[in-house]
Amino acid sequence: MNENTENIFIEWKEKSKEIALYFKNRDRKSAREPMEYFLHQLLKTIYSKNGVQPFHTMNYKSDLQEFKHLPVNAIERLTFIEDQPDHYQSYIQLSELFSEWEKKSVILTKRST
Repeated sequence: MNENTENIFIEWKEKSKEIALYFKNRDRKSAREPMEYFLHQLLKTIYSKNGVQPFHTMNYKSDLQEFKHLPVNAIERLTFIEDQPDHYQSYIQLSELFSEWEKKSVILTKRST
């Protein structure tokens, strides 16, 4: 795993608690921006692990269809988050995606060394 990808996972672990607090306090408006930010950060790691740079938000769904390495049901889950970033269920999905993708990234890195 490269340093940039690793930093994104670390940043998520640090900031996700703050986002969870927004949802706990029913402050969906404050949660929206960090949710959108971390959706893009996750996509950056997916692009990077698939050897594609740079990441393009405009056509990520068609790009992901071509990628070899993805979290399970990635396109559907990412679309759900993108469509409703200020919903608690989107936060749950993003958390799960980060967790799954971090594990998979470690495995892929070990295989490539």
